[in-house]
Amino acid sequence: MRLLKDDRGQVLLVVALMMSILVLAAALAVDSGNAFVTKARLTKSVDAACLAGMKSLSEGQSTATTIATHIFNANYGAGAPTPDITFPTNANGEQQVKVSATTNVPTTLGRLRMPFWTVADTAVATRGKLVMALVLDNTGSLNSNGGGTAVKKAVPIFINGFDDNLDKVALVTFGKTVGSTTYTQSTVNATMAQPFKATVNADVAALKPGGGTFGTGGTYVSGYGPPIALADAQIASVPVISGANVVRVMVYFTDGLVNAVQDSFKCYTSSTAYTNVLVNYGGYDSGTTVHTFQASDGADWCASDNCLKNGNIGIAYKAPGTTSNLCQNPWGTYVSKFNAGKSKTATVISRANVTTEAQYRALVEASQMRVETPGVYIFTIGLGTGVTTSTQTFLKQMANDPGSPTFDSTLPVGQFFYIQDCSTTDCAGQLTTALQIIKSKILLRLTQ
Repeated sequence: MRLLKDDRGQVLLVVALMMSILVLAAALAVDSGNAFVTKARLTKSVDAACLAGMKSLSEGQSTATTIATHIFNANYGAGAPTPDITFPTNANGEQQVKVSATTNVPTTLGRLRMPFWTVADTAVATRGKLVMALVLDNTGSLNSNGGGTAVKKAVPIFINGFDDNLDKVALVTFGKTVGSTTYTQSTVNATMAQPFKATVNADVAALKPGGGTFGTGGTYVSGYGPPIALADAQIASVPVISGANVVRVMVYFTDGLVNAVQDSFKCYTSSTAYTNVLVNYGGYDSGTTVHTFQASDGADWCASDNCLKNGNIGIAYKAPGTTSNLCQNPWGTYVSKFNAGKSKTATVISRANVTTEAQYRALVEASQMRVETPGVYIFTIGLGTGVTTSTQTFLKQMANDPGSPTFDSTLPVGQFFYIQDCSTTDCAGQLTTALQIIKSKILLRLTQ
């Protein structure tokens, strides 16, 4: 009997020991679960706060701190600890936002040895540098569709959302009015600079729409290149340091068809003497007319009745001290063809052929920008009824929009935005919304 009693005592002892272990294990499991949940909530909160602080950093560190704290509290919920928010820079001089937070998780058996577990987390967002060229349509059609007014309202809001001390922005326009004369020409209104807000905003406010659409790609020539080429040259003017976080962007806005190109023609003044003349030509969305403009200033190259000879387009050259003469080859034949990259051959100068070539060159230029290092993100905006369905498709291709028939996911992905005619909708509000979406996408890419 005594042996049985001893055995029973041992069993009770083992059971009591096992129960203690089970209680401790259960408490540990509960405490670990609570700590895990708190850690996940803390991680989510510091990450969200970090991104919010970075996106609002252009408004100043005080504002960024306030917004980051608000977002942290909103994500954490009741009992949120106070986050520590600082603004260091990394080895490349890139601005960072650092958010850290620590909280205590009470334990189930806290009265014994460990009253709480300490849980902490930190998030760091690196704000890269933006190099952006803003390309704006400034042609005469914007006077009648309200686009000129919309641009002046929406663009400053967009520009002011970036950082004068971190980013660089250039402004390129095509089409202009000086006095009562209109010109078909692209212009670098504001070169790539830092700070940029005051200059760009002043230039936008001073825009006076006029002239024809010259929104194509092409070779950059002595500052007189097409707007996409000028924008690319401005972006390329900023050297990229190896390992630095730099986001390069072009934002392109138009209300019509890309319909003009730029080429150099041999303009003969005799059977042997000639001068290479850089000319913009095209400029019409319909009909058969092809107009010519001086590349240097966008002014008319020749009178309309002197540009058409025997059914061919003649590009005129005015030699110093002489009257205007049509460009001819050595055999006296008027210039009637241009070298079309799309067809890889000499093509008759006609409105349809010039428009096709203009769009082809723009797409080639945009594709080349995307494969640069780092690749350029392109966003396009089309406004009004002049941006037909086919033009919308073209602008999607130019942006490498996911809805484009030529979309390539391996290259920088942009986006196309279409805005209805201002006569029936608030296009200033729509343009502002489109630009704000673009800004948020850019800031997201700037933040790592």
